Amino acid sequence: MGNRMKDRRKSLKYTQEQFAEVIGISASSYTRIENAFQKPSLDTLIRIARHLDLSLDYLVFGAENGRFNEVLDTDTLNALIKSADSDKLLHASKILARIAKVKGV
Repeated sequence: MGNRMKDRRKSLKYTQEQFAEVIGISASSYTRIENAFQKPSLDTLIRIARHLDLSLDYLVFGAENGRFNEVLDTDTLNALIKSADSDKLLHASKILARIAKVKGV
């Protein structure tokens, strides 16, 4: 996830500090997220995806054209679920349903 964030952030010509300001978190927090030392809250992850113009499924799972490029990190997924409110969980369940449909599950 961090590499996808970094690649897209750089393509948009943002420094880590500039991007952290755009999404409303400290530069040190963003750096830790991008370098996989910290897991973002679901709200922060949504802001990151929105400002990078990336889908959540691509950002988190590396999904391109309905295919997963990386093994699902269940610790990350569990942390995101625990930090989410009911509206965010409903949104996430819709995304997971679409992913399951693409995968034929």
